Amino acid sequence: MGRREVISYIGGKLLAALGTLLLVTLFSFLLMRLSPIDPAEAYVKRNSAMVTQEQIDAAREKLGLDQPLHRQYLRWLGKAVRLDWGTSLATGRSVAVELKNTLPTTLRVVTISAVITMGGVLLFGCLGAMSASGWLAKLLRLCAILGVSVPAFYLATAFLDFFAMKIGAISVVSNVGAGRYVPPALCLCVSGICFYGQMLADSLRDQRTQDHCVYAQCRGLGESRILLFHALPHALIDLMPSFAQMLGMSLANAAIVERVFSLSGLGYLMIDSVLARDAPVIHAVVLVLAGALVLLDAAAEVAQKLLRQKW
Repeated sequence: MGRREVISYIGGKLLAALGTLLLVTLFSFLLMRLSPIDPAEAYVKRNSAMVTQEQIDAAREKLGLDQPLHRQYLRWLGKAVRLDWGTSLATGRSVAVELKNTLPTTLRVVTISAVITMGGVLLFGCLGAMSASGWLAKLLRLCAILGVSVPAFYLATAFLDFFAMKIGAISVVSNVGAGRYVPPALCLCVSGICFYGQMLADSLRDQRTQDHCVYAQCRGLGESRILLFHALPHALIDLMPSFAQMLGMSLANAAIVERVFSLSGLGYLMIDSVLARDAPVIHAVVLVLAGALVLLDAAAEVAQKLLRQKW
């Protein structure tokens, strides 16, 4: 794959990612405007004890909601390109400041979750590949089904109920330091370990039948060496786009988990903004989450294609 082809491929992925972001922001904008709750009325109710129609009309004009819908979207899009997401209707602070205060918390939780997930997927996948039948294989399949079926918010609630309420190992409200990010990260990574661990195990079993592994076996190499140094690299390359999508989804799934653990992250901000009908913050958070998802997916596909050229 030549340099020009690589540049063309990367450019195509970036254009596709840009188109996806435009569609996501457009749908977000339309859904907010189709809601039966009037943002202008909600804004007035938060800032005034007595609500009159004149106040609502004045707020609608102030917020630009009196303009046609396409003009509202184009105006917002023009500012978003310049990283100007407006002012929060609920707090009066800049949306950029709100994101700056909350995004690091979510990134810490997702990063810790990703590290734990990678280790768990490797262990789960290798064990599953080495035990195609028997009691261990059945146990791993059962764990995979249970892990995928139980939602993260239920795990978070059960975690707090057991470790905080029943045995008192952690505090519900006064956790400080880096340790407070570990419990939500653990709850986030369970489904990823079970789902992608099973995928890795299936991919490893498939790789064991490929020519490069069969040739290594003919050379007299041990099963563990073939698994780790011949089958595993190819299986991990195949899994890269799916794992990147999992990271993007973890950013979104962190919303409820952060709420359960009282962490003021991006998900916490998103839920509060939806309840308060804070449209500028909602649009910005949706853009950040969608941007992270499509960029991670595009980067993983580019890396996968480049690595396949070398292996």
